[in-house]
Amino acid sequence: MKRFYISILSAVLASVLMASCELETSGNGKLDGMWHLVGVDTLSTSGVKDTGKDKLYWMFQHDLLQLDDKIGVNKSILLRFKHSGGKLSVHSPYEYDRLEGDEPVTDVKLLAPYGVNALEEEFTVEGLSGGKMTLRSGDLRLRFRKI
Repeated sequence: MKRFYISILSAVLASVLMASCELETSGNGKLDGMWHLVGVDTLSTSGVKDTGKDKLYWMFQHDLLQLDDKIGVNKSILLRFKHSGGKLSVHSPYEYDRLEGDEPVTDVKLLAPYGVNALEEEFTVEGLSGGKMTLRSGDLRLRFRKI
């Protein structure tokens, strides 16, 4: 009998939660989600760097891009982004610190490991399908795999 009541309570709770939530979409399509930076090509020198073993992630949701080198840490970098017409522009970076407060990023060196070389930068989206994404800036081609 106890299991019966627990089952009913669980079903009622799930119904209430689903009814109270409003489904919201971002309109980012295939871009939304978590992407692992697996390769960086330097266009001017034809250099290729395999970053597949590095833990460098780009995470897109709504109009925020989070850059993180570890999952679940207190600090990461957040940027605003816009994706349209085959272009991805990023801007307004700040270091997100839950414990000590957010700080604007003024040193581009914090962004460089992720393939971002300016506080405001535009990428051409060369590919975005099949769980793979390729972005190109003036200097770099970034290759990603969706997680």
